[in-house]
Amino acid sequence: MKLENKHSIFNMGDTSIRVKQLVEVNRFILKHINEYMKDEIQWERNTALQEDFYKSFIEQIAKTEENDGIELFSDFKRAKNYSVTPNKLGLRGRTLTNALLKTGLITPDRMISRVGNAYFNNTLKKSDDLEKILELSADNLVYLRQFLKLRIYASDSDKYFYNFRFALLFLTKYDNVPQQDFLKIVESIRPEQSHDELQNIINEYQDTYDNKEVFESYYKRMFAQTLRSQSELDDVKEFFDSNDLSDDNFIKYFNNRDSSKTSLLYKQYVLCLLDFANTQSKDMLVEITKLSKDEKIKKAFGEGKIPFKFTKNNSVEEFIQNNISNPLLSGNGFQIYLQFIFSKHNDLIKEYSDMCRRAFQVTGLISFDNGLVNLNSKWIITPLLELLGDKFKLTGDEPYNNYELNSDSAWFSDLTTTEILNITHSEIQSLYNALGKKFGITDLSQVNKMIIDKREKEYRDFIESHFPISTVLTILKLIKQRDDEQVFKLVTENANVPTIYEYILTIAWYHLSQNKNFMIHKTFQVSLDGNKLPLTHRGGGAGDIEIINDEYALLIEATLMDMNTQKRGELEPVIRHSINFELSNSGSQTIFIANELDNNVLNIFRASKFIQFNGTLNSGSVDGLSIFALTTDELIQILISGITDIELLEKIKDSNYSEPTQIVNNWRASIISNILERK
Repeated sequence: MKLENKHSIFNMGDTSIRVKQLVEVNRFILKHINEYMKDEIQWERNTALQEDFYKSFIEQIAKTEENDGIELFSDFKRAKNYSVTPNKLGLRGRTLTNALLKTGLITPDRMISRVGNAYFNNTLKKSDDLEKILELSADNLVYLRQFLKLRIYASDSDKYFYNFRFALLFLTKYDNVPQQDFLKIVESIRPEQSHDELQNIINEYQDTYDNKEVFESYYKRMFAQTLRSQSELDDVKEFFDSNDLSDDNFIKYFNNRDSSKTSLLYKQYVLCLLDFANTQSKDMLVEITKLSKDEKIKKAFGEGKIPFKFTKNNSVEEFIQNNISNPLLSGNGFQIYLQFIFSKHNDLIKEYSDMCRRAFQVTGLISFDNGLVNLNSKWIITPLLELLGDKFKLTGDEPYNNYELNSDSAWFSDLTTTEILNITHSEIQSLYNALGKKFGITDLSQVNKMIIDKREKEYRDFIESHFPISTVLTILKLIKQRDDEQVFKLVTENANVPTIYEYILTIAWYHLSQNKNFMIHKTFQVSLDGNKLPLTHRGGGAGDIEIINDEYALLIEATLMDMNTQKRGELEPVIRHSINFELSNSGSQTIFIANELDNNVLNIFRASKFIQFNGTLNSGSVDGLSIFALTTDELIQILISGITDIELLEKIKDSNYSEPTQIVNNWRASIISNILERK
């Protein structure tokens, strides 16, 4: 990623299209690129094609949503009636694909890259020895691998730094870092800075972490000279010291890329501030009050807010007292300039940092829970980075054209983490030794079990604290009512509601489980982000939720399709998944869960008990399937009643016919009554 100019900061997405369901939307875009972009198509400077690409993408979403009977992406609600002005032809097509371009899943000519193609076709390189320990989904893995390779290049040179690697190294040292502070630090690093300078940024945060220095003092101390060159800072000092307050100087140093007129507004404001510091006149305070409410002034001097604390009818003395530490009242033009550059920079960070948070989160390694940033699997990552030492590079100098404009470069290649970081087998063994020593395990063959047990405890603790049964019930009721906005608020905005439904049903079954003798962290069939929240269904042909333990093998299939679309959209997939699941787990049970149920679908599921089916993924045949259906509301009642998994499955099993019989409507009614009547 090459910065636009020397004052730019990196942007992991595009603010023109603020995509929330990042992974799901990117998959959908990849699918569209695969179908739309052919070898003979020329993307660059072809605005008509770019415009058609975006329109056809929106049409594809609308068609898919109509077929599935659901809304897929909240991000494109208003875009479906999209119209364009001639001077912005193709803009949406370019911005839509920018996030994929910045992750290396597509090339600059908008063709799927080698790694993008492997991801799209579910043929990514298998998890290496390190990635197996981390237990990440394919969605997590592809972003982790790409972000480990992601370089932020300077606008005017081939110097770069690795933003995600810096984030990992920073978080190995500190826990519970305020999200605002963390993103401000990461977004403020310049590609020209050396490895030692970046290491110093990490080390110097210690006093802030220990509450010995306020963050703003640390931040200004570390980054004042990175936002502007020393020569520019010296020039600004000089023009204020010499009182050379010309229009040209303000246009040059208090710059606004949209208009010189705005720079002169800045000049008017600065002169008012300097005059007030000398005279403390009431008239000048009135002028400052008026200018401070201007949106351009708020953005340039107050980080988007009014730069001062004002009270109604406040006197000059009250105003000064209320803003005693504000550098804008210092009477020092250079201090006002520093406030200007920090405010402008921080305004950019506010604009771009949300996409950085979402992007880092999809790797599964960084958590932003409750506004605090932490490193997941820190007990693995920290000793690993200590072992790698200088091999874990944060900076470099290599031609940008050879890296991001060359489709054969490592950036576009399908590489594992050990290949990217050049981690040797002996270093993995050293990591196991370090983990064994840390946890007092002398038999290294037991380290894997310790890792699994530790991760399982993390997930169970997370469920108990974030999704107790009362919260699960509330969310299921909201899903039943299709109050999507409230569902997003209670769970996450990073996944669509069908994915959230699968996620919550998995947790619901955990609460139903009497013995909880299965690994909940291995049960989720949705990819999870760094906060352990859902991103997207993993795909790959598997069922929605698979629970296998010593007592039973259960497949749960879930849908939010209405009755009109269930037969077309769910009948065949549920049967197909059930066949393959039964071939691998003889005597299995399938439970189909939806907000509402179609009688034809129910009756066919019931009749499948006496039909022989052939496998698709697995060879062989099965002599009948046991498929039972529940509504969301019935599941809610089961949870409220305290019915356990064993009780529920036994009653379903007891309700099966032993001999073929005619299936008639409403056959479920007596069974549901029996399930809900606990003895």
